[in-house]
Amino acid sequence: MTDKKLTISIAASRFSTKWQRQTIWWSEFIKKLETPVRSPETLEHFLSLPKSKQDELKDVGGYVGGALINGRRGARSVESRDLVTLDLDNIPSGMTEEVLKKISLLGCALLVHSTRKHELARPRLRVIIPLANTVTAEEYEPIARKVAELIGIEWADPTTFQASRLMYNSSCSSDSVYVFKVLDGGFLDPRGVLAIYNDWHNHLEWPLVPNEAQKYTHLADKQQDPREKSGIIGAFCRTYDIYRAMDELIPGAYLSTEHEDRYTYSGGSTAGGAIVYNGLWLYSHHATDPASGRLCNAWDLVRLHKFSDLDADTKPDTPTNKLPSYMAMAELVRGIKEVSVLLTKERYEEASGEFKTDITDDNSDWMSGLKINGNGAVEKTIGNISLILDNDPLLKDKIALDEFACRGVALGALPWNSEEEKRQWNDTDDAGLRWYLESVYGITGKDKIYDATALCAHKHAFNSVRDYLTGLSWDGIQRLENLFIDYFGAENSLYIKAVAKKSFVAAVTRVMQPGAKFDNMVIISGAQGIGKSTFFAILGGDWFSDSLMTFEGKEAAELIQGRWIVEVGELSGMSKSETNTVKQFLSKTDDIYREAYGRRTAQFPRKCVFFGTTNDSEYLRDPTGSRRFWPVDADPLKTTKSVFNDLPKEKDQIWAEAYFYWQLGEKLHLPKDIEAMARLVQEEHREVSIKTGMVREFVEKEVPEGWNTYSLEQRRAYWTFEYKTYKGNTVKRDRICAAEIWTECFGKDASTARRQDTIEINGILSSLKGFKYSNKVMKFGCHGDQRGYKNTEF
Repeated sequence: MTDKKLTISIAASRFSTKWQRQTIWWSEFIKKLETPVRSPETLEHFLSLPKSKQDELKDVGGYVGGALINGRRGARSVESRDLVTLDLDNIPSGMTEEVLKKISLLGCALLVHSTRKHELARPRLRVIIPLANTVTAEEYEPIARKVAELIGIEWADPTTFQASRLMYNSSCSSDSVYVFKVLDGGFLDPRGVLAIYNDWHNHLEWPLVPNEAQKYTHLADKQQDPREKSGIIGAFCRTYDIYRAMDELIPGAYLSTEHEDRYTYSGGSTAGGAIVYNGLWLYSHHATDPASGRLCNAWDLVRLHKFSDLDADTKPDTPTNKLPSYMAMAELVRGIKEVSVLLTKERYEEASGEFKTDITDDNSDWMSGLKINGNGAVEKTIGNISLILDNDPLLKDKIALDEFACRGVALGALPWNSEEEKRQWNDTDDAGLRWYLESVYGITGKDKIYDATALCAHKHAFNSVRDYLTGLSWDGIQRLENLFIDYFGAENSLYIKAVAKKSFVAAVTRVMQPGAKFDNMVIISGAQGIGKSTFFAILGGDWFSDSLMTFEGKEAAELIQGRWIVEVGELSGMSKSETNTVKQFLSKTDDIYREAYGRRTAQFPRKCVFFGTTNDSEYLRDPTGSRRFWPVDADPLKTTKSVFNDLPKEKDQIWAEAYFYWQLGEKLHLPKDIEAMARLVQEEHREVSIKTGMVREFVEKEVPEGWNTYSLEQRRAYWTFEYKTYKGNTVKRDRICAAEIWTECFGKDASTARRQDTIEINGILSSLKGFKYSNKVMKFGCHGDQRGYKNTEF
């Protein structure tokens, strides 16, 4: 079979606003039409249905035999044609075979199939002929008409020659006879067909279907069809023809006569002097008519009758669109909902052809709310932009604010980004939105677009984690208290159960009540590779972070925004000052800072909780300030569940249980008896200096009576030579200071003590039982006045 590639345009329905260009082989096209879509009704029943129902059944998708400009089907939107398609709807009864024979005499490749209403008594056939060369829309109609003449133009539908003509895909009723015939041969040469004419540009040479000439208007219309004008005038003329404009906008200005297209100007003295042509134009011979002597479209007719007096003082050479009457007419039309909707919708459909996303929402009533200016352009206002964001089918329900993350989100595909999944709104989205609004609506203005976007996002705000939690349903099986026991082999104790329950209920609390007070942090210690980080990553999901590398300033505050579960890794590597910074950070309930590009500082209540992980067992450096940390020791040999296999399955139920306890009002602090256990556990994980034992032993030693009268040399001599053999009375110390430890216990010179040494010694002393730091200056004999620690027994 002779074959070639053809370009056609296809759509799923006659109502489609976007047509897809398709390249298809002639052989594939034949195969596509070989088997019709059959509907269950009989042909007799089909023919008895109203036309609207018949059209619905016929509409099984269709094609135009060529390429369309910007995917729009219209008289002026045909770019080229590769197929001649002719509907022969006027074939006499019983002549199907004779017509098929005559068609075959063309001697070229072609396809013939019956159409929906075909029956033996009233044959209806479609002839499809591939062309050897692509032709323009202007060339197509004379070619189609000449081919029809060669077959028998009297059989053709008068409208079948339109270049933009939609042809339905093949379909028929359940009992219809489907005629399908393919002829092979060379492809029809369009140049040869055109060469049959003397001048194919001359419409008078084109063959016509009998009586077709009566359908044409008697006026040789040299004017541009007003309906094809751009902007507000075209939209008005597409909405109002001459008749509707006379009836609705200037009622009573003209009186009908016995002739259908002749009218009398009611303010004149003659009759029948206003003539309507094709419903698009009016020419008035009435001398007193405001429209006298002008060929007026509907826009100009109404403008002249209503507002021509406003032009009395204008200069003769004033452009029409600068006339006061034009401005007044534009103001009038802006208030006509039907026109403003059409204008905006058409501009939208035309401009949206640049974007990959198809238009699927046919509802355009919202466009009537857009404010337009005198030129028919959409005004650049926050109100207009907000209306577009809420209703444009490519933007509607796509922009929101995640209140948990305090960030804008895109909820689906957008004209500049086809990603369907929810994602964070970014700078590229801002740029894409500005591009889209400028391209489709002609709206510019960065600040106004930003403000409208913010309003839209807040209007559609949601809390992703809160929505997750409230959407869960607990099955009643308790898992929360045993989390660390089951997954890390932690000790089965009241303390371990309590810190598991409190920490995860705290996470729920901070979602439901941002900024809730909770300054504790569970720390899981255990060997590497047991799944500590994975545990929190699974439970935190999209809201987990292990990127918190600093605890100071704006950077730290920004890093936790949008995070729910934050892992703090390797606490054992922190110095005491760094640990103090962590404690201060944990104690905060909100963060105050100015966001990047923000105009003012803002308060961000804490919505996350922190969990620490470490491979070491001694990681608490501050002897007195470790209450915020809840240590949990992992023993992988005692685990009963797998972080990697079991936790993903239990995740939702774990959070559902935590949410249940929050609803019951679970307190976030430990009971006193459990808090006492916590202090013991904290002490077990405190990093012990090698000097601690020396200091403890030194402080526990009794000193001679009158110790404060001893000089430093006497004291050192006592510790070196007399301590073990001293026979006098000794007493317990009632006080101790860092200077005593440095010079007497360590034997150092007081002048060599650095601030860091003093801090270290005081840290050790503060950890000793029975001694409490005093802010008051006390006497320490040879060491002078010092602040130190008092024995609580005295």
